[in-house]
Amino acid sequence: MATLIGCTSTKAPVVVEFRGNPISGALTGVLRSSGGPYLATDTLIVPAGQQLTIEPGTEIRFEPKVLFLVYGKITAVGSEAAPITFTSGLKYPNRGDWDGIWLIGADNASNFEYCRFLYGSKYGRRYTYRTIAGQLDSTVFEYGCLTLRATNATVKRSWFLASGFHGVLCDSAANPTIENCVFYDNAGHGVFVRHNAAPRLRFNIITENDDYGVFCSQIGESNRATLDMSYNIVWSNFSGEFNTQAPLGFGRIALENGNLDSCDFQYNVRINPGYVDAPNWDFHLSACSGAIDAGPAGVNMDGDGTRLEFGVFSYHYRPGELRRLITNNHLIAANSPYYMSCNAFLPSGQTLLIDEGVEVRVEGLYALRVMGHILASGSASRPIKFISAKRTPARGDWIGFEFPSGGDGGTVLSHVSILHARWGIRLTSRDIELSNCEVSLSDSVGIVCENGSMPKIKLTRLADNSIAGILCQFNSSPSIENCTVTGGAGYGLLALESSRPIVSNSIFANIGTDGIRLDNLSNAKITNNVFALNGYYGLYCNNNSSPDVRNNIFYRNGTELRGGVGVFSLRSSLPSIFYNAFWGQPDSPVSISSDTTAYDQASTLMSEPMFVNTVTGDWHLQAGSPCRHAGDPLLLNPDGSRSDIGAYGGPGAVQ
Repeated sequence: MATLIGCTSTKAPVVVEFRGNPISGALTGVLRSSGGPYLATDTLIVPAGQQLTIEPGTEIRFEPKVLFLVYGKITAVGSEAAPITFTSGLKYPNRGDWDGIWLIGADNASNFEYCRFLYGSKYGRRYTYRTIAGQLDSTVFEYGCLTLRATNATVKRSWFLASGFHGVLCDSAANPTIENCVFYDNAGHGVFVRHNAAPRLRFNIITENDDYGVFCSQIGESNRATLDMSYNIVWSNFSGEFNTQAPLGFGRIALENGNLDSCDFQYNVRINPGYVDAPNWDFHLSACSGAIDAGPAGVNMDGDGTRLEFGVFSYHYRPGELRRLITNNHLIAANSPYYMSCNAFLPSGQTLLIDEGVEVRVEGLYALRVMGHILASGSASRPIKFISAKRTPARGDWIGFEFPSGGDGGTVLSHVSILHARWGIRLTSRDIELSNCEVSLSDSVGIVCENGSMPKIKLTRLADNSIAGILCQFNSSPSIENCTVTGGAGYGLLALESSRPIVSNSIFANIGTDGIRLDNLSNAKITNNVFALNGYYGLYCNNNSSPDVRNNIFYRNGTELRGGVGVFSLRSSLPSIFYNAFWGQPDSPVSISSDTTAYDQASTLMSEPMFVNTVTGDWHLQAGSPCRHAGDPLLLNPDGSRSDIGAYGGPGAVQ
């Protein structure tokens, strides 16, 4: 009786009691799984001219130093659910317990598929094998858990793990096809290729082996001329991915593959394969794996119609799954919700259409990186939502939207809600349009504008974003119209490093620090806004920041001990302050240092603005408000009358 721990994707079986039914010598015919597990007590041999078929699910364990010689034909085809296993017979296995499988002049039709090669071959041993039926009389040193000599056998969807030497050795005149295999944690190279061997290596993942991923031997010091090795991941092997005698250019970044990952001229990539749990030998691919859909277009396509994965396991997309490179150009409500299972990327030149009512649920700390452009058209009754997939969402559950520099223009987001991100939207030298959107509950900033970004943000609500509702820095100039910015511990709008926002007809209320803070040469045009009940200041100007401040209401900002000033200015800041209303400031309406200009007191109104309801946040003016028709006479309300002071006056007012 044997007790086994594991399955197809976990570590090798640990033998607790019975070690297997003993076998040795010549094997022909069919080795059935029902007779196993087997224990090879001496050399196993498939004689020349003979054939051995091994059934799926069969397990062969080997006593120490025992090997398996194949001179004839071997067919070992398992399945994903029932792989064939070649492993150590020791209770607690280690690298190199047994001496591997050797195909010596074996039939070219020999085939291994869904086979696990575990703990075979021992580094440093030198063997002189006795002659058996005239087949072998040689001394060898380099060898692998699978050694191929003078054969064109096929090895597919198999694992080479914890070998005491190489995973596979392609010896003299060996030209095998090795595809969709995993080489991991072998003590030597993942694959060793003699100078006179010509294997075909494709769609494999060769990682974290103790020497090179692929080692090419060569007579003298020159590089090997050619090697048919394409579309593999070779990454994080101790000595490197390829040795210096490998063909020139192997491993050297030259272009991009279909996933837009950098690769060499043969489409070999050098990235983490993104296994589910490699230390515990689960080599299924996580959603973020660059091995998914990394094969060539139109060649060996997966059953789902996508490009081939590298490694043993295919990746099965869930309905509505978005991951890495976005190939779905239209998100429709009928297929909602969609699930973003990894960082997702929209390339340049590609348009993503999103219909009203679509919901995208993000399953981790992932970002939607947009180099193309998005046209998202929600409605008031059926908004588009980008939200955390967690049952109980929290700030920072996902990264947010990223619009890096160099991307396309033309993104328009209408009636889109972005909740519980790190930052809702981050723009670097990019311009987009937002209208009737919501960006709330970010754990840093709702919208970040940097390096010359000039987005148009209209009729948008930014609520309870931790650091700032909007951050603009490094010469960015967002246009902010008819927006509501509330809550959060930091700022409503924070403008830094020569930024020049244009802010009109917006509400900045109940914000932890300042409604707007301008710093380091940041000038703004601030017209027809309400700054109410903010923690310190309505508007703070510092370090040569000189905004034009006109037609605004500053209402009860700060306390006697914290700020308490409507407009605060210092360090060579020169604000122009005209036609504003101040009421209920605990300290003073305006605090201006000796090196700044004074505000125009003649046009300033010091009266209760008479809002409709400050408790519910209705900042419209009552009919008898003194702020009606008291604004800059050069600015008119939409009806042609002199402008009101506050968020619902002036030419941009929306009632």
